[in-house]
Amino acid sequence: MKRLLMLLLCICLSTGFMHLAVMGAPSWPSGVSIQADGGILMDADTGTILYGKNENQQYYPASITKLLTALIVMERCSLDEMVSFSHDDVYNVEAGSSSAGIDEGDVLTVRDCLYALMLASANESANALACHIAGTREDFAKLMNEKAKSLGCTGSNFANPSGLNDENHYTTAHDMALIAREIIKNPEFLTINNTRSYQLAPTKRSPEGGYVANHHKMLNKNESVYYPGAFAGKTGYTSLAGNTLVTCAKNNGMTLIAVVLNGHQSHYADTKAMFDFGFRNFHSFRQSTMRQNTVPWKMI
Repeated sequence: MKRLLMLLLCICLSTGFMHLAVMGAPSWPSGVSIQADGGILMDADTGTILYGKNENQQYYPASITKLLTALIVMERCSLDEMVSFSHDDVYNVEAGSSSAGIDEGDVLTVRDCLYALMLASANESANALACHIAGTREDFAKLMNEKAKSLGCTGSNFANPSGLNDENHYTTAHDMALIAREIIKNPEFLTINNTRSYQLAPTKRSPEGGYVANHHKMLNKNESVYYPGAFAGKTGYTSLAGNTLVTCAKNNGMTLIAVVLNGHQSHYADTKAMFDFGFRNFHSFRQSTMRQNTVPWKMI
C-alpha cells in the first residue's frame, strides 16, 4: 500500500500540479477576499492561479501598462541608445498626469527613460520610448498587442504606451500577471524597478540632473505598507481605472504575482491579503530532476 501511494504521488507530480481534493486531501484553501473589483494571485514559476476575483473581466489598467512598454523596449533596443523628446511626446498627455520633468528637445538614454518610466511613471518617457522604437504611438500599440498575444493574453487591448485614459485601452488581471511573469525574468529590469531613487542625466529643466523616486510603497522599507520579499511591480491610477497595482514577492523559494484592478484605495491592503494567503497556504516542491519549475502545494 505504501509503495502504491508513492507511485500515485509521483504520477501526480509528473503532471505538474495536483489539486488537493484528490485522495480525500483538504479542499482548496479559502479565507481571502479583496475590496477591488478584480484581482489575481499567480505562482510565477508555474502560472498557477492561487486566487482570483473577476480575473478575466476587462478593466482599465492605468500605468501598470508601462510594464508591457518596458518589456518591449528592453527586448528591442540597447539601454545606451539615445532617445529624443519631441513636443508631442511631452505635451500630448493629460494635464496633471505623472511626469519626470523632461522637456521638448531633451535627449536621454533608454536607461534613463526606463528609470523615469518605472519609478516616476513618466508619461512623456512612455511616449518618447514608443516613438523611438516604432515611429508612432499607434504603431507601438500594435507591438504591444502582438507581444501580449504571444504571452497568452486573451482579454486585453492596448492603445497607448502610458495607460492614460482611452476607452479602447483595457486588460484583465490574468493578462497583467502574465506580462509581469515575463518581465521579471529580465535582471536589468529588476535592477531598475527595485531602485528607490535615481538621478537622471541633465535636462533643460534640471541642468544638474533631476531625481525620480519609486512610487510603489510595498517596495520601500520606510513605508507602513512595505511587504517583506516584495521586489518588483508598478502602480497605476486614473479617474476611469481607479487604483491598479502589480506586485511581485518572494518567500521560501516561491515567487508570487499579485494584480489589483479597479481598486478603491485598498490596493495595498488587497495585495497584502493575497500575498499572506499565498505564502501561508502554499509552498513549492521541486521535482526529482531539480528543474526550475515549481509546484504550488497547500501546506499541511
